[in-house]
Amino acid sequence: MSTSKRPTLKDVAREAGLSVTQASRALNGHSDVADATKERAAKAASKIGYVPNLSARRLKSPNVGTGTIGLILAGETLRFSDPFFGELLSGIVQEAGQNKLELQMSTSSQDEDPTHAYESAILHKRVDGFVVVRTTLDDPRIRFLREKQYPFVAFGRLDKASDFPAVDESDDAMLPAVDHLVSLGHRQIACISEPARFSKATFRLRSFFRATKAHGLTVSKDDVIEAGFHEDSGYECAKALLTRANPPTAIVSLNDLLALGALRAALDLGLEVPRDLSLTGFDDIEAARLISPGLTTLRQDAHEIGSQLIQHLIPSIKAGAPRSDQVLIKPELVIRESTGPVPT
Repeated sequence: MSTSKRPTLKDVAREAGLSVTQASRALNGHSDVADATKERAAKAASKIGYVPNLSARRLKSPNVGTGTIGLILAGETLRFSDPFFGELLSGIVQEAGQNKLELQMSTSSQDEDPTHAYESAILHKRVDGFVVVRTTLDDPRIRFLREKQYPFVAFGRLDKASDFPAVDESDDAMLPAVDHLVSLGHRQIACISEPARFSKATFRLRSFFRATKAHGLTVSKDDVIEAGFHEDSGYECAKALLTRANPPTAIVSLNDLLALGALRAALDLGLEVPRDLSLTGFDDIEAARLISPGLTTLRQDAHEIGSQLIQHLIPSIKAGAPRSDQVLIKPELVIRESTGPVPT
């Protein structure tokens, strides 16, 4: 047999001394095939390097899985330079590989209906399930997948639905950071938020308001500024907060990149952190540990979250429909040098 030609089922049958039908049924694990025959076919396939043609099998049997999961990113939310996303993706890829699943990552146009890419993937049976990231409060992708009863898992919850698999933060995610700042004497605490249309930002903001209220603090609308995702946006928002008539003594940022921007703004304004201003972030990216002063932040393991997303997608794939279990992770406060007593 030529080594340049891909081994076929016929080659397996010849090697095993079986008919093509017997070899096919043995490799597909039919219950009426003897175990010895299954073993003989499997050894023959392994010996000659036979790999099933999955595309052809799916055409004959729509119920055959692809062994592939999909991650579709919208153009406006691409964050390949974001360290947190990089670690999240690493966890997804590693856990998928350990479960013999391939990750198919693609993008959708910013202008198109966000469900079109999902509809196409389902129609052509490209993937067995999806990982949905950057969820919004009323996410059309999740509504679509729930209606289709197609396996998926989301990184983030919706505002008014909980009947789908998701991994997210606990409702009291911001409490440790606020508790810490209050313990240091801070009463004027401002917040720099990610875009509020994304569910992660909204849930973190709600947690921030609950935590400050629990301490009897009054936080006005002017104390919360909606930013983008990156450092430059955090810089501009912090500058606006710190140059007003009654500036905050502490700023809570809803991700570490925003906090790093706030740190740069404080330094440019001649403020010393933490003597004049305390800062906290969220995520504990590597830069939070390397900058000076080190950033006090809420730590969540992005790699572990990526792994958990796959672990919670697999049961839905096996069930052939999305399950309804949701996992809420409580971030851990990591105290470094960017927080200190309130200025006197």
